[in-house]
Amino acid sequence: MTGRFKRRQLFVHPIQYWFVVTTLMYFACTLVVLYGVVVLPMVQSLDDPSVPWQERAQAATQFLDFNARVWPWILVTFLGLLLHSLYFMHRIAGPLYRFKALFHTIGAGNLYQRAKLREHDYLQREAGDLNAMLDQLEQKIESLNVHCANVTNAYEDVARLIQGRSPSPVNATLQTLEEEVRQFRASLDEFRLRAPQPPLDPSATMKAA
Repeated sequence: MTGRFKRRQLFVHPIQYWFVVTTLMYFACTLVVLYGVVVLPMVQSLDDPSVPWQERAQAATQFLDFNARVWPWILVTFLGLLLHSLYFMHRIAGPLYRFKALFHTIGAGNLYQRAKLREHDYLQREAGDLNAMLDQLEQKIESLNVHCANVTNAYEDVARLIQGRSPSPVNATLQTLEEEVRQFRASLDEFRLRAPQPPLDPSATMKAA
């Protein structure tokens, strides 16, 4: 689930929608400023009857030349920036998507999973820190398993020695301790430190035999 992958969706994280909306807002603000600084004076001179017709003709020529030369380049620049921004956000949204999937996997007790990002993805350092944390957590769980096994063996030895030879309160305490040990073991068993092995194919086994 956390192995290397190829992107199949354009948007995989809400931050991508936010980034696109923000980019569009910035572009709209840029257009408004450009219109107010460059285009609006030309339009005002065209509608001003006090301006001589020669100047209005010159302003009209400049306005048409501006529309023919500047606006297409502005559109191309915006599309280029938008595509570059989407590519940039893919390198961030992809790791965030993988981290979220990994969190759900760890929450289910599968501690053997690790974060594996694409070569050019960002957040590589964070993925390494997360994997290091999982390695340490796995080591601690393994240590708890060893201690739990030792406690279980010690309890069974003590129980065999005194069970049936002690008063009922002691036997009741032993039963309570046995239940606590069982629950402790069950809680540790919820953490899977190794990937489950796929079931053997009977036909393949027969062929191998």
